[in-house]
Amino acid sequence: MMKYPKSYLDEINQRLKVSDVVGTVVKLSKRGKEFVGLSPFTSEKTPSFTVNDEKGFYHCFSSGEHGGIFDFLMKVEKLTFGDAVRKLASKAGMQEYKFTKTSIEQEKKIKRSEKIFQLFFNYCYKNLFIEENKHHLNYLINRSLKKSTIEHFQIGFCDDNNKASDHFLKLGYTEKEIIDTGLFYLNEQKKTLVPRFKNRIIFPIKNLFGEFIGCGGRTVLSSVPAKYINSPETLFFKKGNNLYNFHNAKNENKNTDYILVVEGYMDVVSLYNNGINNVCASLGTAITDNQINLAWRNFNNIVICFDGDSSGLAAAYRAAEKLIKILKPNYTVSFVIMPQGLDPDDYVNSYGKEAFLKTVDQKKDIVEFVFEYHAKQLKDFSPLSLANLEKNLMDIADTVEDTIIKKYYRNFFKNKIFEKLIKKSGKGKLNKFQISNSFDMARLDMSEIEIKEFSFCQLLIKFPQFTAKTIEKISNIFLSLDLTKKIKSKVIDNLIENPSLTSDQIFKNLVSEKINKIEIFIKFIKSNKLIDFLDLETFEGVIDDYEKQLNKIQKIKKIEELEKSLSSNMNEQAFTELISLKNSNNL
Repeated sequence: MMKYPKSYLDEINQRLKVSDVVGTVVKLSKRGKEFVGLSPFTSEKTPSFTVNDEKGFYHCFSSGEHGGIFDFLMKVEKLTFGDAVRKLASKAGMQEYKFTKTSIEQEKKIKRSEKIFQLFFNYCYKNLFIEENKHHLNYLINRSLKKSTIEHFQIGFCDDNNKASDHFLKLGYTEKEIIDTGLFYLNEQKKTLVPRFKNRIIFPIKNLFGEFIGCGGRTVLSSVPAKYINSPETLFFKKGNNLYNFHNAKNENKNTDYILVVEGYMDVVSLYNNGINNVCASLGTAITDNQINLAWRNFNNIVICFDGDSSGLAAAYRAAEKLIKILKPNYTVSFVIMPQGLDPDDYVNSYGKEAFLKTVDQKKDIVEFVFEYHAKQLKDFSPLSLANLEKNLMDIADTVEDTIIKKYYRNFFKNKIFEKLIKKSGKGKLNKFQISNSFDMARLDMSEIEIKEFSFCQLLIKFPQFTAKTIEKISNIFLSLDLTKKIKSKVIDNLIENPSLTSDQIFKNLVSEKINKIEIFIKFIKSNKLIDFLDLETFEGVIDDYEKQLNKIQKIKKIEELEKSLSSNMNEQAFTELISLKNSNNL
C-alpha cells in the first residue's frame, strides 16, 4: 500500500482547522479555547463532544472517539483514508497527490536526506562542546546564549575534516545523496567530499513541519570574507518559501497576535534567548510573497524588524514596496527599524527584552512607512515636487491587488500629502530642520541655541557614514557653546581616525572622554528622537539648514549685544557693524 508523504498530510492539517471540518457536520459553540457540540456518534441531549484547534483533535466523551480531521471524515462519512485525504486536500485548495513513479522516488530521496541531516546536525552539536572548538562555543557564550538555547536550536560546529562524510558513506549513502543535501560539495581535483560549512558555527533550518531542509553557517574569523553562508537551493530547500524558526514560532499565535520577521539567525536566537519566541528570519534573502503568506497562515499581523543602518532601511523599503501589492483585509504588515545603527541581536542584548518590545510598539504600518520614506526625499514644496511625490505614491497604491485596499491607500496618500506637507509648507519652502527631526521642545528647559547646537551634534553622531564624507564642511561650521564645540571636535577626530565607526561606537567614545557637562547632552538626545534614515544628499541639505539657522541666531545675539553696548556708549565702529548685520540677507 502506497503512503502519502508526511509533508503532504501536514500541509492539509496546517491549512484546515479541526473546527472548520467538524463544523460542517456538528453545530459547535465556543467555550474558552475549545468548541463543544452534540456527539455525531451517539444520541445525546447534553454536549459532550469537544474540538480543540490548537491541539488539532476532537474528543467525544460519550463514545470515546478521538482523532484529527482525517479520522473524523473516515468515521462520519465512512470514507477510506485515501478518499478522506483527497476530499480534505480539495477543501484546502491543494492539488490531488499523484502516486507516480517519480513522486515515490522523490519521497524516498527526501527521507534519506532527512536522515543525513539528523546525523550531521547531531555530530556538529556534539562537536561544539569539544575542547579544541571552545573558541566557537565561547563566541556563543559571550553573546549571552544559554546552553538550553543552543540545544533548542541545535546550533553546532562543522569542522574541516571528512569524519562525517566518511560515516555517511559507510552507512551506505552515495556521494550524490550526500552532495544533494547541500551540506557537502565535491572537490573535483581531489575527488573528495568537502563540508560546505567547514570551520563555521551552524544553524540547522527546518521547514514548517519541523523537518530539516538546510543550514546556515557563520564564521567567527575576520579573515574569512563571507560572514554568513547558506545551503544552496535543493529539492527540498527553497529559501523564498521558508522562514527560519517558523516551525516553532507559529505555535506562539495563542499567546500573541503578531510575528516578528528579522534578517539573521543570531537575531532569532538572541531574541528567543531573551524570552521573545514569536520570531523568525528570512533566510538571507529579500522577503518574498510566499514567506509573508506563510506567516499569515498563523498570524494576522507581521512586524518586519530590520537593522538600524542604511542597508537595513533600504532592505525594509524594498520589502515594503513589494509586499504592499499583496495586502488583504484583516492582515497587516508593519515595519520597525532598530535605533542607533544596531541589529535586533545587539539591541536586545544591550538593552533587554522590555526595551526591545517598546521599540517594536513604535512600529509603522506599511502604508505609513512608504509615505514617510518618499516624503523625506522632498527638497521643496513646489507644485512640481508635490506632483511628482503624488504620482510616485499613486503608482505604488495602484500596484495593490485588493481593490478596496487600493482605494483607501490612494485616499490615505492624498490626505497625508495635504496634512503633513502642504498645510505645513507655509510659503512653500521646505524647512529641512523641521521635516528631519521630531522635537518636543516645550518639555526642554533650554535656549534656542542650545537646542539647535545639541541637535546638530546629535545628527553628526546619528549618521557617521555621512559625517565622515562631509568632515571639511562640518569643521567650518561655527558653534558657540563650549560643550558642543568639544563634542563636534571629538566626533571629527574619531571619524578621521576610523571612518567606519558606528553611531553606537562614537557615542561610547564620547562618554568615555568624560567631557565636562556631557550628561546634559546625553539627557537631551534621550528626549529628542531623530528620524532613522536619510540619504547623503538630504543629510547635506539638513547640515546647510543648520548652518543657516545657527548663523542667524548668532547674528541676532550679536545685534542684541551691540544695541545694548551702544545704548550706554555710542561707538562708530560698533554702529557700522550693527547696520551691516541688520542689512544681512540671512536675517
